[in-house]
Amino acid sequence: MRAPAKVNLYLRVLGRRPDGYHELDSLMFAVSLYDELTIQVNPSRRRAISCRVSGAERVAGGASNLAARAAAAMLEHLGVRCRVAIRLRKNVPFGAGLGGGSSDAAAVLRVLPRLLGRRLPAATLRAMALRLGADVPFFLTCRPARARGIGERLSLVAGVPEGALAIVVPPSRVDTGWAYRTALPGLTSGRSVSRLPPLPRRLDAVDSWFFNDFGVGIERAVPEVRVCRERLARLGARATVLSGSGSAVVGWFDDMAAAKAAASSFAPPDKAYAARILRSAPRPQSALAAALENRGRNRG
Repeated sequence: MRAPAKVNLYLRVLGRRPDGYHELDSLMFAVSLYDELTIQVNPSRRRAISCRVSGAERVAGGASNLAARAAAAMLEHLGVRCRVAIRLRKNVPFGAGLGGGSSDAAAVLRVLPRLLGRRLPAATLRAMALRLGADVPFFLTCRPARARGIGERLSLVAGVPEGALAIVVPPSRVDTGWAYRTALPGLTSGRSVSRLPPLPRRLDAVDSWFFNDFGVGIERAVPEVRVCRERLARLGARATVLSGSGSAVVGWFDDMAAAKAAASSFAPPDKAYAARILRSAPRPQSALAAALENRGRNRG
């Protein structure tokens, strides 16, 4: 199955809560940049979870991986003993504000009960997802949403205009905790509540809601981010913004051809991708369906 990345095209940090978390107001969109997961379940008298990671992005596998932690939480909740083998091909850059780890965890939560012949209420899945991370509930559906609270209060948004995105990730990555401590000077709990403008139906209004409270601070601390964002603007992006706490920057283009042209102009050590906004979560495939699809592609 595919686990998509996300972008925040609007992000306000409203203040710090007594529990140490921050109140957010954000627009979140899943995009067609994916990690790839395969999950295999086998009978066993004890619980055993393995997670092997491959791909362009070097992240830890094993029990510490968020996908493995999601599997462990699900088996515990269901009271099931079995062996779960997760193979994760990591394509979504980490430390970039793209939510790849959260998406991997949500994909496991969506699919593992089905493999075990069980069904869970949506509210139960959301509660389990939130315990794994604030972004994880969003990835259960991957539908365009406004996220408030710490990111867990989701309301679907409609009228998202058509377009395409170029996503650029510079070599420097940003730790989220560091970003909150460093890139939000003067933040207080007294900041006024965000008033998000309505989503535009015309591309020339997109720049009215492209905004990120982290932007100025991250660009000062990580100049590569500013360089990438300004270059996207010169390449014709209608609007540009930092995604999440960075370091990925996003440019909005008229169509996929323009986004691909912009992305292809970047070279290593930058990583650049062209992507479209998704309207729902990708459906998982059985091994047989995946094999047949690949066979068809090879014949083509």
